Amino acid sequence: MGMKKTTSLKASFWKFLCMLLVGLLGAAAVPFGLILAGTNMGFITYANYMESSAKNLAPVIAATPDLADVQIPMGCRYLVLDKNYQVVKTSLEGEDLDSAMEYAISGKANQNPDKQYLFVTRENEYVVLQYYVGSQFTNEWLYEHFPSPEILLYILIAINCIMVCIILTAKFAKNLRVQLSPLFEATEQVAQQNLDFEVGHSKIKEFEEVLYSFADMKDNLKSSLEQQWKAEQTQKEQIAALAHDLKTPLTVIQGNIDLINETELDAEQKKYAEYITESSEQMYFYIKTLIEISRAAVGYQIQKEKMDFGRYIQRLRMQIESLCRIKGIHLQVKVLSMPNSLEADAALLERAIMNIVNNALDYSPRGGTIYVEIGNLEDHIQISITDEGNGFTKEALKHAHERFFMDDQSRGSKMHFGMGLYIAESIVKQHGGTLTLENSKQTHGARVTMNLPC
Repeated sequence: MGMKKTTSLKASFWKFLCMLLVGLLGAAAVPFGLILAGTNMGFITYANYMESSAKNLAPVIAATPDLADVQIPMGCRYLVLDKNYQVVKTSLEGEDLDSAMEYAISGKANQNPDKQYLFVTRENEYVVLQYYVGSQFTNEWLYEHFPSPEILLYILIAINCIMVCIILTAKFAKNLRVQLSPLFEATEQVAQQNLDFEVGHSKIKEFEEVLYSFADMKDNLKSSLEQQWKAEQTQKEQIAALAHDLKTPLTVIQGNIDLINETELDAEQKKYAEYITESSEQMYFYIKTLIEISRAAVGYQIQKEKMDFGRYIQRLRMQIESLCRIKGIHLQVKVLSMPNSLEADAALLERAIMNIVNNALDYSPRGGTIYVEIGNLEDHIQISITDEGNGFTKEALKHAHERFFMDDQSRGSKMHFGMGLYIAESIVKQHGGTLTLENSKQTHGARVTMNLPC
């Protein structure tokens, strides 16, 4: 994995800050430009327009006999008082009216600094003009329904700045996510136990260095696992070969024991011969078990053939019935549905089923029942074997299909060595199926379910 042209994370961050600064300046400049353009086009007044209009209007108000002839500029409000400071006419209300009255009487007004007052004396009355310091819309509808241009400017700037921050931050985060995606993909592949893939690249220096180290680690791990797997395979093959070779001298020993037993022996010699015979038989069983372990670990040589599934099950049923009679256990077989044919290794599949059955027989109480249920479910065949024993413990549900697992050490006397379910699962897996262990809610005993693809 070669290093490509990259940029540092620090440089990427500074680039983002510069873009953010430019964006914020643009976010402020655009509304300001719009307000300025509106002012130049006459849609918005200048900041001192109202003040100038009010001051220019004051002499006119003072000299005009009839105040109704005076055109009050839009945005200006007025209060007309007689000489006793009684309200004659007004366009003000609420706090604005109170503030205007206070200004007329004392010359002071407790009000918003944006609102200013102008006092005009007429022959028989006083007039107080209220006007705004700041820009205003010249259109009456805009003036009534929108805030002042200054407030609108602040609102637009705030909205634009927020949008710029959101957009640029989202873009920066997306870019970081894109640059990190090769690392996410690599870790996902490793989590799925796949080491045969190419690690991607990133344009950010720090991320690329991590990816480079990850790729190196992946390659080293792959190489190590391959070596380990080869060593394990070699070891398994050697064990299988050794176990097979041990059968020859053992056969010789058993043959000689048979010859010795045919000769005249005294009581002590017969006892020794029995010891040798018993030990050799036990040794033969150990070697047979070891061969089974080796075959299961290395993998059985599956030889699939198309077989009549109905006849196959009938033959197995006769075997199981025979074993049940010997051990005083009842058998119930329920066939929900069944395919006409199945492509499988008949001998190995039989071994897997019988291993499960024998396991159920060994742990079923005398006089109990073993239930065998067969069903054809869409794209697979399901074979379930349930007993009326004590069921699997929590530990057994996790490890019962592992080599040499025995939940109760006393069962070792039955010479299982925890191999039955392990061998069964190995065979089922090589057929592309699954083996599930659970406890039956009906019988409270163990339930082993075999699923095989059709």
